[in-house]
Amino acid sequence: MKKIILSLIAVGSLAMAGSFAQVGLGYSQGDDDGKYGTGFIGVNVLSDIGLRLEYTKNLDENSEFSKEDISRYGLFATYTLPLTSSFSVTPKAGFTKVDGDFTVKETFEKVSDSSTEFTYGLELNYHYNDNIGLYLGYTDYGNELDINNIDKDKMDTQNYTFGIKIDL
Repeated sequence: MKKIILSLIAVGSLAMAGSFAQVGLGYSQGDDDGKYGTGFIGVNVLSDIGLRLEYTKNLDENSEFSKEDISRYGLFATYTLPLTSSFSVTPKAGFTKVDGDFTVKETFEKVSDSSTEFTYGLELNYHYNDNIGLYLGYTDYGNELDINNIDKDKMDTQNYTFGIKIDL
């Protein structure tokens, strides 16, 4: 019985030799000049296939609004495909819940909306060492908010992100 348990522990530790989780922090530039902060935590479920929880928050406000508060909560499936020993790509797909509260400058009208959308993206990773890496990413959030009397073309629906990833 002891040999079986020790064998299972050895096989389990070999299977988990790579990282089992990842945290990341990034700075995002929106497609309409919005600035965002992004943080995430991910778990490798099976080898390079993982699940990620992601949070994105605006850091500045659109010139159309006197107040803009956007929060995005995402759940993604990820797959990291190694290209070389230093580079890999990570496509991601999932769902994002977006909460937005706005105050329009001219009218001081307060509007808010919440929606859940299919979201996808792609990241290029540079592995500095076994635990730390840098990434460039793209995320498309789709037409996320439907707010009356507001030109949605001036709102960010895509982000370009630069950040750091730490493997645990």
